[in-house]
Amino acid sequence: MSSNLSVQRLQKAGRGFAGTLPRTRPVLDRGALPQNRSTGVSRWLALAVMLVGPLLGVIDFFIANIGINSIRTSLQAGFGEIELVVAGYGLTYAVCLITGGRLGDIYGRKKIFIVGLIGFTSTSALCGLAPNATLLVVWRLLQGCTAAIMFPQALSFIHVNFSGSAKRLAFSVYGAALGFGSILGQILGGFLIQANVLGLGWRPIFLINVPIGLATIAVAWLVLRESHSEKPTRLDPIGTVLLSFALFLFSLPFMEGRDAGWPAWAWIALAASVPLFALFLRWEKRLARRGVTPLVEPRLFQDRGFLVGIGITCIYFAGHSSMLLVLCLFLQLSLNLNPFQAGLSLAPFSFGFLLGSTFSGKLNGYLGRKSLHVGTAVLAVTLAALALEASSIHGQQTFLFVFSCFLYGIGRGLVTTPLFNTVLSGVPAQDAGAAAGIVSTAQQVANSVGIAVLGAVAFSVIPHHATAADYATGFVLSSVVNLFMVGAASILLFLIPKKRGLEAASEGGASLEAA
Repeated sequence: MSSNLSVQRLQKAGRGFAGTLPRTRPVLDRGALPQNRSTGVSRWLALAVMLVGPLLGVIDFFIANIGINSIRTSLQAGFGEIELVVAGYGLTYAVCLITGGRLGDIYGRKKIFIVGLIGFTSTSALCGLAPNATLLVVWRLLQGCTAAIMFPQALSFIHVNFSGSAKRLAFSVYGAALGFGSILGQILGGFLIQANVLGLGWRPIFLINVPIGLATIAVAWLVLRESHSEKPTRLDPIGTVLLSFALFLFSLPFMEGRDAGWPAWAWIALAASVPLFALFLRWEKRLARRGVTPLVEPRLFQDRGFLVGIGITCIYFAGHSSMLLVLCLFLQLSLNLNPFQAGLSLAPFSFGFLLGSTFSGKLNGYLGRKSLHVGTAVLAVTLAALALEASSIHGQQTFLFVFSCFLYGIGRGLVTTPLFNTVLSGVPAQDAGAAAGIVSTAQQVANSVGIAVLGAVAFSVIPHHATAADYATGFVLSSVVNLFMVGAASILLFLIPKKRGLEAASEGGASLEAA
């Protein structure tokens, strides 16, 4: 998972989709549910279908890491090409997320979800059949774009179709799906490669997406109902280009700069991203003043809860991604577990995450913003326990360490899903897709920065010829840094309005895709 979450979008793909779709407000009538009042069961069934997108996207972040060594040997690829197989997917994914969310607002969330799923399934097949490393990198770049097209539709679906306690529960299910996908990717990747299905080596880690994708496309066509922004808009091509280049220049140095020794181009790219971001915001404000719908509504950044929530999201996921990276290395290089065993050893964390996510919505309903403080308190205690335990064990796994991982997973589950609900609460329905794209982009960029920066901090104490104790030291240092980051996020939570996320049960979405 090291360079894997190193992140993520070719603006060209977003523009291509925009060019091929009609500019009116189309509705996929065929296969849609009747317009009469639907049952709550159909709404949850539709959510289950929509969650396949984020689940596949997250799995593909992790599953490719497990196959890196097999891919390198099979295709006789260099380390630079292998890094791009993982990091390139993450880069295009992050760059296209906001555009993907806005496309759903404009052309319909069902239609864009299916278009993205078709693209993801197709590029997965091409990755699995790639004859050389160069083509594999190309298809992975495009696969990241298609993942970004389908991923934000699930968040915007929740935002416009659920309210009150149902919305909190829906976000809990969403967070649980993300946590489950991250662990399943590692376990499934290790199993498929070790099983060497039909003698195909690493290729099934991509080809397995094909039957899943085809089945989901068919079910989505029949089950989902169409919805889009109430105010028909057009895509903002100039804003899309500016934001895509700005995110690309900002993300690439963190993705490739550390391994390259932070050369001059990395610093130049970082510096160049700042004026591009400023130019993007200026352009968006200009469009808003003219009454034209921009890619990102400037008014979103006037919402204190949303703006502070984005900052907390960045801190939270930067720490989380780096923590998982160093934890995986600790399991394999300090506790001497093979990749498949390491994936299984993360199961307690995954189960804890699922458990925490399950009741986090109800806790968020009772406590509002305070439920996030409960989650960060659990994280702080378990991070300290993991650091103390790791400093005293080498070459073996103890029950206390496994139990601490389980509690750490509960803490993550208690924070992740209410955080999404808190950040998106109060966002107008017509901006749901763009807001979901911003949240997802912040998450993915933070993943990259966290792995690059905090990973470098942990690796700084690990010598070239490291022992089990050296890797344990790196894990302890990472845990301590993560502890301070959790503290910083806890302090920033006080800047979010107390009632943020406590929506009235009567609040509803204007458009119900499968209500």
